[in-house]
Amino acid sequence: MRYSIRVATHTGVVARGRIVNVSMTGALVEAPLPVTLLSYVKVQFNSASNGRPTMVEGQVIRKESTGFALEWREMSPEIVEALGVRPATSPQERIPRLVFQRATAASPFGRLPIE
Repeated sequence: MRYSIRVATHTGVVARGRIVNVSMTGALVEAPLPVTLLSYVKVQFNSASNGRPTMVEGQVIRKESTGFALEWREMSPEIVEALGVRPATSPQERIPRLVFQRATAASPFGRLPIE
């Protein structure tokens, strides 16, 4: 999921970028924007639900070589819908499902010593 965005600092520096990973609580942003940890930035994108420009603010919580990770300052159902993120509705969707397979006799990893 990639969104083209405009991102701006509170000092007025603006850059184009993209959201490469988004969740209910934040996003990973690729943008050539000089940010500092714990600073706030404004992110503008077109809503996935209606195409309208949407602005949301987030706090920089991690810096990466190609951008930064941020946590949304205020989460609302409208912002989540605009980003196209669907919250989990059932307990099964919230908890990752683990799948285990039995080792076959031909498998070299059938029995490993436990240390």
